[in-house]
Amino acid sequence: MLKSLFMLSMLVITTAPAAAGEAADAVKFFYDNLGDETLPENRNRFTGPALDFLNSADAAWERDETVCIDFGFAVDAQDFDDVEIAKTLTLDETVNGDTADVTASFENFGQATQVEWSLKKSAGGWKVSDIGSAVNDWRLSAMSCE
Repeated sequence: MLKSLFMLSMLVITTAPAAAGEAADAVKFFYDNLGDETLPENRNRFTGPALDFLNSADAAWERDETVCIDFGFAVDAQDFDDVEIAKTLTLDETVNGDTADVTASFENFGQATQVEWSLKKSAGGWKVSDIGSAVNDWRLSAMSCE
């Protein structure tokens, strides 16, 4: 009986979903607030190339209403089903010292989607330094806005 109980508890432990860490929590904010990744009040959640791109996109808009961002980075699309994304979202976190990679996987209108988030740890916590999609071949760090 004890052996069966032990085996059952080991099965539960090994099949339970992994708890998200602090870097994944920083990314989850954007899935809890879909569409808010470009809002100025969220700039303190970014650093490096991601922050540079968002600031240059703002400057281009203010200068001559140039649109540099025409899709939602968090969903890798122009439109999204927030209910479906919330139901299917998983975050896979890999931390290496003061850097982390978080892969967000979810379904959006029935299509499997993955968005790759790169983060850096600072005194203020984990901040997004880059975002990208291998499927649609884009990264914020490779984009320019003039």
